Amino acid sequence: MRKLTITLMLIGIAALMISVGVAGEEAKTEAKKEEGPKHEYVGAKKCKICHKDVYNSWLKTSHATAMDKLSAEEQKKPECVGCHMTGHLADGTMIPHVECEACHGPGKDYKSPKIMSKKKWPADPEKHKKMAIEAGLIYPVEEDCTRCHRKEGNDNFKPFDFEKRKGEVHPVAAKGK
Repeated sequence: MRKLTITLMLIGIAALMISVGVAGEEAKTEAKKEEGPKHEYVGAKKCKICHKDVYNSWLKTSHATAMDKLSAEEQKKPECVGCHMTGHLADGTMIPHVECEACHGPGKDYKSPKIMSKKKWPADPEKHKKMAIEAGLIYPVEEDCTRCHRKEGNDNFKPFDFEKRKGEVHPVAAKGK
């Protein structure tokens, strides 16, 4: 009788552990679904292949030298580097400065001609935009800029006016080229 009780208890504990493990895996799967797909950075040189004029105009902006504006000490602080870099390539290499993908999202999936070539766009521009967004392209809005262009934690803050400044990053594109 005692062996039977111990056996039933062990079976019950095993069943409980399995159900907790399954529930945990289901929670992780749900969290990943809510998190959305993870896209990879490719670096501005990949963007330059098709967007040479915008790339060259970006080179003249302070975003292109953002990391250089930090002192050696500040370059060690995550709260500073977070706004003065773009991200990391798949191999872990840091992408310094504020490159295209800092604002438009990691480009590995949306850089394809299927997404970026106007010749390949579906007739419906909204369908194309949806396709690009699903592939990770971000169409920046003021909130994207003010994640970094904010007074808190920024000793060199200058008042930020999105409407006046949005053309500064893409001066060529803003002129309609």
